[in-house]
Amino acid sequence: MKLHLFRNVLPRYFHNKTRLPELDFTKPISDRLRKTSMKEQTYANTNNDDDDESLLKVSLRGQCLFGLYPIEIALKTKHRQFYQLFLSNTSNENRPIIQNIQQLAENLSIPIKYTSTNTLDRLSFDRPHQGVCLDCSPIPTQDIEQTIGIKTTSNKISLDLCLVKIHDPMNLGGIIRTSHFFGIDRIILTRGTCQPSPVASKASSGALELMPIYTCNDLNAYLTSLHKENNTALICAAHQGNTSLRTFRLEDVKKKFSTTNLQRIIVLIGNEHEGISEEIVKMCHYSVCIQPNSDSEISSLNASVACGLFMYHISAQM
Repeated sequence: MKLHLFRNVLPRYFHNKTRLPELDFTKPISDRLRKTSMKEQTYANTNNDDDDESLLKVSLRGQCLFGLYPIEIALKTKHRQFYQLFLSNTSNENRPIIQNIQQLAENLSIPIKYTSTNTLDRLSFDRPHQGVCLDCSPIPTQDIEQTIGIKTTSNKISLDLCLVKIHDPMNLGGIIRTSHFFGIDRIILTRGTCQPSPVASKASSGALELMPIYTCNDLNAYLTSLHKENNTALICAAHQGNTSLRTFRLEDVKKKFSTTNLQRIIVLIGNEHEGISEEIVKMCHYSVCIQPNSDSEISSLNASVACGLFMYHISAQM
């Protein structure tokens, strides 16, 4: 009963007159910031100063991108629309990367606001912002189903990665970072996969800003269309695959498609809990697994780690 009454008297985090933007974060607010916000609201009536640093007066037009490398690369690639740059008023402006971010923002005529670390903590929802946040539009994506018939501009076989229901934005960011490192051409996000949010961009160390991102709402229909084209090899990473990654050879794939001129390879990666449905597995040309040590009591790898092994093994043979 006492707990119920205590909850009723607690001030709400969101101000009645201000609607904060919905951001794709797995944890909307940290316990520390919740307590800080509650204290500020408790003493709000005793403070008559107009505090521009108050969370309730911070308004974002888009998403809050945070972290040095994601913001620097975003400003360089210019794939997003930019609204305002927030910099810590206690940061070391002599750092080359901070100076570069400032210069890029000025060249793009982006308003710059110097603010407290506490405000940056709130803008990034207590994520590691490294003294800089950027109000910007979401990263643009394309519908892969409207790009049937992708042609390569050279004799190089393109290597794409299709993520099936990857729920964790940290995993997504790690996968995108690995994909860029190994030269993957496209990332395809199926329905049920988390959005390419600022959290994913930070986890990718900014690689999200560099990768072509596509979405796929109907994976079955898309794979069916690829079968009709007959120039794309579909490789599924499965828990119970019929081929071990250790023995998988790209030369065997090329021989299978020699008469139809292999142009693309798509590797499908599912999450570590559900994997990929049997229906999708049957639509792939190859079902490949990563076999554990015979003494291992762990049957699967983290999706990001498994993806890294696949990308290295296949890209090294290309």
